[in-house]
Amino acid sequence: MNAIRVAALMATLLCAACSQGEGSSGNSSQAADTASATAAADRGSTEQATSETSRGKARGLPAGAVRAQRIAIMDMNGFEQPLPAAFALIPVGWRAQGGVQWGREFMCTNGYNFNWFAQSADGLQTVAILPQEKWETNNYGAGPSSPGCPSAAISSIQQYLELRVSRLWPGARVTDVRPRPDLAAQFRHLNQVTPTAMGEMRTWVEAGEALFSYNDQGRDMRGVVAASAAFSLMRTRGLSPGQSMDALTGFVFPGFAASGPSDQFNPQFAETIRQSFLPNPAWQAEISRHNAAISRSAAEEIRKQGQAIAEYNDYVSLLRRQVSETRASSDERRQREIGEVIKGVETYDDAQAPAGQVELSSLYDHAWRLNDGSYVLSNDPGFEPFRDLGLEGKRLDQSR
Repeated sequence: MNAIRVAALMATLLCAACSQGEGSSGNSSQAADTASATAAADRGSTEQATSETSRGKARGLPAGAVRAQRIAIMDMNGFEQPLPAAFALIPVGWRAQGGVQWGREFMCTNGYNFNWFAQSADGLQTVAILPQEKWETNNYGAGPSSPGCPSAAISSIQQYLELRVSRLWPGARVTDVRPRPDLAAQFRHLNQVTPTAMGEMRTWVEAGEALFSYNDQGRDMRGVVAASAAFSLMRTRGLSPGQSMDALTGFVFPGFAASGPSDQFNPQFAETIRQSFLPNPAWQAEISRHNAAISRSAAEEIRKQGQAIAEYNDYVSLLRRQVSETRASSDERRQREIGEVIKGVETYDDAQAPAGQVELSSLYDHAWRLNDGSYVLSNDPGFEPFRDLGLEGKRLDQSR
């Protein structure tokens, strides 16, 4: 995975010279005619120079500004017709690939997952949605209860981020891991403790980001990975005093990654793109129905298995049923939350956008929509689209 940096597009401001007409001497009538012709020539020359300046010699964006275009992240095969799963803003000129994929290899995450990234034209700048992941572990030697899910002893977001970086960028060095309480706050309603017949189920959410560095064919690179994870611990009293049987499930919501050359990488630009992701309500409704159907099927299968196990061992039957039913319920809840991790934006009035509003990064003070459908985000209040880019545009007002 290659590079990311702030795409502050700068152009050179050139000045057009205006030609001067020359007068001629003669009788008064000829002098008047000559003066009139000279003035007309001067006006034509000035208008032509002004037109050329407007067309091809614009100033360009202010330093640090971003010009972005809205793209759709598609689910081509999940439902009766292709649907955008989400929308995002990426810099003008970047290329996006991938979307939502379906297959048996995604059984652990209800049959689908995310595989999407965008790159700059030179391939050096990259942002990506990281796929959702789920795993299980326990202290009594049983295998995973969910089909297709791996066993992994990951019990914190820091462990997960460090592992994810090492898998995607072999040899990379994690330079910092820091919490993201703003991301975890989106899922605070999942933080709860539920008593059970023989113990308790505790669920909590952690979120963070890891900064890292690596070398790509002799080039020093830097990057960032951000993710939120929900952990569920089922603790059941054991047969002996003080003994417990613990089963831990971890689920990571779709995450975000960005990387680029060390001298170009800017975490603020990466955060601006991350904040722009917006889920499509129509796709969310479809995927919620899909997840609910799977949860009902899983619950029925769990019930049947529980009855068979109960005939052999009532204690083991109770334990497994509690773990599986609670996980099925948690799966349905967390799927409804996909996309909510993308926050930290400002809402602007935009008559051309769906519902008349658009969410853009709050890291910039001003926003414009250009007539070609792209957006410009900048902290420079003096930016003028036609003067600086040769494109008509409108300043957007924050929604009230």
